[in-house]
Amino acid sequence: MANMLLIMGGQLGYLYIVGPIAMDGAKTVELPEIPFSGLLIIILMIAGGLIITAILQKMPPPIRYVTKNHKPYTKKISGEIDNSFEDKYRPEYPGQYNSNDGNIYYEKSKTDEKLNWNVLKPIPEDINFKLGSIQKQVLQLPKSGMLFFCFLLSLALGLVALTERGPFLFLFPIAFVIAFAFPGLIWVSYIYSRTIASPEPQRLVLIALAWGMFSTLPASLLNDLGSRLIDVNQNALLGKGEFGIPELILVSIIAPFVEELLKPIGLILILKRLKTPYEGVLYGVACGMGFAIIENMLYELFILIWYGSDAWTINAFVRGIGSTVLHAVGPAAIGFAIAYSKQMEKPMKKYMIYAYTFGFVMHAAWNGFATLPLLKSGENWEYFSYLLIAIMIVLCLIFIVKSLEYGKYYSRLELAAANFDDLEEETNSGH
Repeated sequence: MANMLLIMGGQLGYLYIVGPIAMDGAKTVELPEIPFSGLLIIILMIAGGLIITAILQKMPPPIRYVTKNHKPYTKKISGEIDNSFEDKYRPEYPGQYNSNDGNIYYEKSKTDEKLNWNVLKPIPEDINFKLGSIQKQVLQLPKSGMLFFCFLLSLALGLVALTERGPFLFLFPIAFVIAFAFPGLIWVSYIYSRTIASPEPQRLVLIALAWGMFSTLPASLLNDLGSRLIDVNQNALLGKGEFGIPELILVSIIAPFVEELLKPIGLILILKRLKTPYEGVLYGVACGMGFAIIENMLYELFILIWYGSDAWTINAFVRGIGSTVLHAVGPAAIGFAIAYSKQMEKPMKKYMIYAYTFGFVMHAAWNGFATLPLLKSGENWEYFSYLLIAIMIVLCLIFIVKSLEYGKYYSRLELAAANFDDLEEETNSGH
């Protein structure tokens, strides 16, 4: 919802500055007569930005000191035991370490994992106590299979609601939200659950997802500028005019170039976290899925208004299993390239160019195949287009799965190297 405020304000601001495009044979979209419309645009964008900042702000760490009743060790003075050291510690309250077992209580959850206290060096032999570890907040998402089932159920529910109408219409907004949002979350949940190390922090995954959503705004504005420069017939994009070279350039060159460039920018916000290719794939997919969620919503809303419930159901299903995964390919490839080059200490620029080119070609081919029925008349071209799109879906699925497997493989190498370094350090220190 916060991203929707940002996108709405940005789109209105863009139309406020450059004005809408007049389409032949169609009524021009005009801004409503709103007093202080410029102020309203600013309020929408600031409100959306503040909400996103509030949601994604970094959680402060819990207090990390031992309570008063805990006895770290005793000092012997002149042969007598002196326990005055423990008086320097503050009393216990929720959020601090428990004096009985040393575990931490944080967000009403008790962690069993222990950490050695390494503050005092050298550590006296008679000290034998532990400190509780802090469990980072992990991403809370249902399993991908459950999300996919809810997605299919939402399509059936939406079709029934739009067909039967009456009180069933109150159920359609729920079905609509699930239909455009869950396909993207399916892939985030699938890859997030495949980690072989500790799960990535929820906040960082949401940062990548939020950027992907927001990137639909500059992408749509740049695509619109491109269509104005090459004089695209907007009616042709709606299937109500002659689809020619300018329209093909827009959908097969300009749009893939812009979108595949903007989606991975979110990786810059979490660049330090991209240590293994698995993390690169995860955060890249999150960027792409954020973009897909907003794009699905806009396309499905348009189809519902112009073509009705049957067309909405088909379009939501095709976009859910098809174009959604397409938007994961480019950012995942770039995330993999960044992390791989960092881990293997290889030139990052070269691998990023390869990854971007791959994502651009896949996106351009997809859009080109999808517009074949508009370029060529006849049912055979339409069926041929469906076949090519199906092949593209399979290729996208194979790429995501294989890149995830390679990412996990290189992540194991990173873990093995880290464990070897720890073992070598302990050996050298005499432990």
